[in-house]
Amino acid sequence: VLPGPHRPGELARALAAALASGRGAVAVLPDGRAAARVDAALTALVGDGRHVLLTADAGAEARYRRWLAVNRGQVRCVVGTRAAMFAPVRDLGLVAIWDDGDSSHRDPREPMPHAREVLLLRAARDGCGFLLGAHGSTVEAAQLLETGWARPLAADRDAVRAGAPLVRTVGDGD
Repeated sequence: VLPGPHRPGELARALAAALASGRGAVAVLPDGRAAARVDAALTALVGDGRHVLLTADAGAEARYRRWLAVNRGQVRCVVGTRAAMFAPVRDLGLVAIWDDGDSSHRDPREPMPHAREVLLLRAARDGCGFLLGAHGSTVEAAQLLETGWARPLAADRDAVRAGAPLVRTVGDGD
């Protein structure tokens, strides 16, 4: 991921592309604030009513109403926190997870599934794309690359340098 505040918009474009292809999408983010940013970016791209936000912040009644909309096929895209990994989106075209190393993607009361593993299984079962984004790589993500199950999507060094802030150290002559 390139440095800067563009991550929610980039993820929203990937979800919008899945919707434009006629397929569904699920994105799992580590917390409600991150999910809300992607929700806002996706709303700006595709408009209201094409996706739902599933987070605990919505409250039980609103969350259940949104879940039913997904289950009935009225909505084909879900952005949310860990529980969104089980959203019954039909005809999946993309599953995405941001920062798979964040501890909120797993339940501390083991043995519970990790969101990355559930999304990997859904991608394999439904024959859809799997997108894992983060500023760093976990051992599990590196293993997916090593085994050839996944391929890296990385910007070239010049693009990373152009987006990164300039860091200058102070020396004796300054």
